Amino acid sequence: MPLTRSSGTRPAMRPRQALRLSRRALGGLALAAGAAMLAAAPSPLPAQENGGSITVGLETDIRGFDTVEGGVLGQTGEIVMRTIQEPLLDYDPDAKEVKPLLATSWEANADLTEYTFKLREGVKFHDGSEFTAEDVAAHYNRILDPEMKSRSRSFISVIQGAEALDRYTVRFTLAHPWGAFLPYLAATSMSGPIPARANVEAGEQNRHPVGTGPFEFVSWLGGDRIVVKRFEDYWAKDEINLDEVVFRILPDTQTRFASLKSGEVDVIWTDRGQTIVNAQKDPEIVSLHTEGAGAEILLLNARNAPLDDARVRQAVAHAFNQPAAVKIIWQNTKPVAASPMGDSHDCGEAKLRGYDPAAAKALVEDYGKPIKLRMVHTATPRGREIGELMQQMTKAVGIEVELIPVDQGTLVQRAFGRDFDIVGWRIADAADVGPQLYALARSDSSYNLTGYSSPELDDLAERMRTASDIDERFELQCAIVAELNDQAAMLYWGGGSFHAFTTQRVKGVPPPYRGAVDVTRAWVEE
Repeated sequence: MPLTRSSGTRPAMRPRQALRLSRRALGGLALAAGAAMLAAAPSPLPAQENGGSITVGLETDIRGFDTVEGGVLGQTGEIVMRTIQEPLLDYDPDAKEVKPLLATSWEANADLTEYTFKLREGVKFHDGSEFTAEDVAAHYNRILDPEMKSRSRSFISVIQGAEALDRYTVRFTLAHPWGAFLPYLAATSMSGPIPARANVEAGEQNRHPVGTGPFEFVSWLGGDRIVVKRFEDYWAKDEINLDEVVFRILPDTQTRFASLKSGEVDVIWTDRGQTIVNAQKDPEIVSLHTEGAGAEILLLNARNAPLDDARVRQAVAHAFNQPAAVKIIWQNTKPVAASPMGDSHDCGEAKLRGYDPAAAKALVEDYGKPIKLRMVHTATPRGREIGELMQQMTKAVGIEVELIPVDQGTLVQRAFGRDFDIVGWRIADAADVGPQLYALARSDSSYNLTGYSSPELDDLAERMRTASDIDERFELQCAIVAELNDQAAMLYWGGGSFHAFTTQRVKGVPPPYRGAVDVTRAWVEE
């Protein structure tokens, strides 16, 4: 039978004491003044085979590792980033716990607007320099500096600043209590992992990253591979088994899967439905799977005509058949979604404008003018499929869509440059998707890529961000989703479900939380 591991059996990354994120804790009420948590000393993993190399097959190259120059990581970038750089905290998605990592303990003031973290001492960066509070403060203050135009700023702008109190103590000041603060310090997307300040200041971080992670950067041949090797001075080096990890860029899905079957690569991430179905049937392949929050989405640019007219956006929404798209593109390996909340909270239908071609035709007729749109999508099989489906579905109701295939980097540039009518995007899986929803919804956010806004939506977003009760916070998130759905600012084409596969020689790879494969504690069994 095929070997399968689901998120329910995900091993904890490290045996540390943990802060349980109860529903109240996620709302920001669990950390009273003076509350602190100390890290347990790392204990060795069970006997495993040390040494060796594995190869991970990635779909796309990445833009870079610097939070300003690189912009956004995406799932492939996050896979590599996890080996090189680390955030302050760790997060266990099954237990819903934040745990110590580079920070060993923390405490909050009475109104939860200041958090003080003690850092792990003796941690080294790959360049031999010591990890200190100055590195943490410099990293976050750089993101928060409006002049830097970091794309991560909108997600964490509740943070007013970070200050190094001494060599191993850093204090964060918040504009108001924020339930997503601790989970965001555990994020392995662009804002969380801490780089070496000197390397950033030298302008080297984007292409030659330096972090505290278990593997150090060796080389990057654009479009082909990234190589990292074991960092011998890693602070928890007894947990690391591999000598080397090679990340190969293999854009073609069939090539990536064939390379896994032949043993040319050892680990792949994929969202291609037919590949997932075939791999799950193969007894020689280990299947890793998680269900989570987040969603695949399509953004509709309400800044430009004709999508500045709600009737046109709503006509596109009613023309789009999400269940058919999920079946055709994902082979039903992802769920149909009405919100990005996953199993964290049930938003119901959330005013989703579902497939209704008659309603779409009526809206087109009421608009009364020809409708021509440009859809920017990646030149991947996934991108081509969603583009062709959108083109066919909208044509059936009288809307013409021109398809513009581009590489991933160009798609990101065009999205942030607002040079699109429709573009494929993603709300990432997270312990709390609220910061992403806030950034997408607020009229003053640089991440409001759709351009749709209203005073009511701004108010919902602000109330959600400042809510101290987790139930209220989730209800307000659903209200934001309902407004965006009703106004057809974004459409869904699949919910959070993530798959990765390994050969049987590779052990110790957990299911892919956030869709990103973590190979840092893997080993090989020959």
